[in-house]
Amino acid sequence: MAPALALALTACQREPAPQGSDSPTASAAATPEPTPEPSAVEPSPTPTLALPVKPTPEAPMTPADTAAALPALALPPRDDCAALPGWSAFAAKLATAVKTRDAAALAALSSPDVTLDYGGGHGPAELQKRLSAPAGAAVWADLARILPLGCAVQGDLVVLPWFFWNVPDEVDPGMTMLVTGQGVPLRAKPSDTAPEVDRLDWALVTIATDPPFDPAARYTAVITGKPQRKGWIETARLRSLLARRVIAERKGEDWRISALVAGD
Repeated sequence: MAPALALALTACQREPAPQGSDSPTASAAATPEPTPEPSAVEPSPTPTLALPVKPTPEAPMTPADTAAALPALALPPRDDCAALPGWSAFAAKLATAVKTRDAAALAALSSPDVTLDYGGGHGPAELQKRLSAPAGAAVWADLARILPLGCAVQGDLVVLPWFFWNVPDEVDPGMTMLVTGQGVPLRAKPSDTAPEVDRLDWALVTIATDPPFDPAARYTAVITGKPQRKGWIETARLRSLLARRVIAERKGEDWRISALVAGD
């Protein structure tokens, strides 16, 4: 596997950003203050939440939920790949293969060592086999959802969807999802007729810990950024940051799929 691809496959393992000289930590180090006696230390106040609607029994705000809430951030799809040499022709072939569910055509667009999972699955023959099996229908459907979500570039590598390489470092990919679409209702209860708390546009949201996440449920409890709100979104409108992605590598003007993986 090329070093650049190996780096791309581990993109979720991030290091904290270094602190600058004018950061709170640096200032504290430069001007030390006397340490208060243990009895004088007061706990930090609990942040207050500005809720537009009264919390319902079905969607309470909990301390764990509050700590997990994200800053307000939207990641609408972008296409950073269109101008790359050879990409348009490759992307057209990829779209046709996905639309027609042509396993042989998709395998032909893949590199000889294409990575299919983190357990050792690889190769065009294995890819074609998996796509041709009954379980392959779910993969085809997911690929059809991926293609409209944009494309990002890192050197000679690209990734679909675009957001995968553009999520802030501080975001927990295991607890965060992207709302896919504009004006997606955030409801007060898990019901199509429940009042709308807000409408979200390609926003990152945190999965609420209560109730636990159920991918089969019609609605999922989430927490938005600032102002922090808890509500319910149709599960079908959410996409995990660790969901399946397509990574392709360029050699000259020739492109090949290097990885078709999900997870971290």
